[in-house]
Amino acid sequence: MSERWEIGHPLKLSRGLKILHVGKFFYPYRGGMENFLLDLVVDQNSRGMFPEVIAHHHHPCRNTAKEYVNGIPVWRTWSFGQFIYAPIAPTFGFHLRRITAGTRPAVIHLHLPNLSSFWALLAPRQIPLVIQWQSDVVRSQFDERLSLLYPFYRVAEKRLLQRSQAIIASSDNYLRGSSTLGEFKHKCVTIPLGLDGGRLHRPSRESVNTARRKFSKCLVLSAGRFTYYKGFDYLIQAAKYVPEADFVIVGDGPLRPKFTQLVRQLKLEDRVFLPGSLSDHDLHTLMAACDIFCLPSIERTEAFGIVLLEAMSFGKPLVTTSIQGSAVNWVNLDGETGLVALPGDAQDLAKAISKLQKDPATRSWMGANARNRLEQHFKIEKVSDKIERLYSTL
Repeated sequence: MSERWEIGHPLKLSRGLKILHVGKFFYPYRGGMENFLLDLVVDQNSRGMFPEVIAHHHHPCRNTAKEYVNGIPVWRTWSFGQFIYAPIAPTFGFHLRRITAGTRPAVIHLHLPNLSSFWALLAPRQIPLVIQWQSDVVRSQFDERLSLLYPFYRVAEKRLLQRSQAIIASSDNYLRGSSTLGEFKHKCVTIPLGLDGGRLHRPSRESVNTARRKFSKCLVLSAGRFTYYKGFDYLIQAAKYVPEADFVIVGDGPLRPKFTQLVRQLKLEDRVFLPGSLSDHDLHTLMAACDIFCLPSIERTEAFGIVLLEAMSFGKPLVTTSIQGSAVNWVNLDGETGLVALPGDAQDLAKAISKLQKDPATRSWMGANARNRLEQHFKIEKVSDKIERLYSTL
């Protein structure tokens, strides 16, 4: 594993650099990758760099347009919609090439997985490519379509990895567990994802108390897209074994009808609530009000868990799952910042939640540890500094 960015090149070399970020979507679309990209480009802009973003429009069939978010140019390209989690955007390559020719970036920073990032293979060879490896494309046992189509995706993915000058993995855990990155470890560096805590809404004490009064028991919060790898069905089943707690799962997605039906089937309507997607204001108010934050994911597609950083910033103890080869196991340290349960095991998940529910002192201690760990490792300023040092070596 290369640590080239530790050599100590003068950071002034990267001041004034034009950086073109290629993302899947961008704010106000809400997701872990998108939140990280927003925080990163805002910090880079504050450092005197000139970041720009090209991403798909989060609403299908909208015309390609340029706008500014916090003063940062953002190009949103037209697409048909999505097929197996990938936007279908046949004109993305044209716009990427046009923007590259117009802005002449010093670095193209690709955020993968993203099918449209493969168009960067046509970029001029003298422009370095940096890959932000957010996640492997996991050949899932839960979604057979990924297993069937991955061999075709892999061909272009491998070419892009060969063409890149540097690959950023979010943790040593993930890098060691990635068979895809195995032959490219010589160009890999480990830099965690980060969070700008100032972006989060900080509710008043009155707002927190108002939210808390809606629940009479220990409040367990979770949030994310309602998709297969998040494991929310196991969290709903776990609620059956923890009658002393209320559960709120914030989010939406294709599995919402299934989860709603499961709540009814288990007769948990009085303790398990699925309010849908909430504004940042309302979500962060719930984060401030909850007693435990749980991310019950079941597969390595959950590569890091940015939402965990948000909960840590509010000083909340975490309950996560031991996904082999995932950075989640490094973000949440078992017995220090929270507890870890077996993935896909509702009873083990319930056991961890129940243990924290019964011990307020431990919840408080672990929550304080979580906030301290965020400050030490995951502040966006520290993460951005390491990425800037990496740029200076290219």
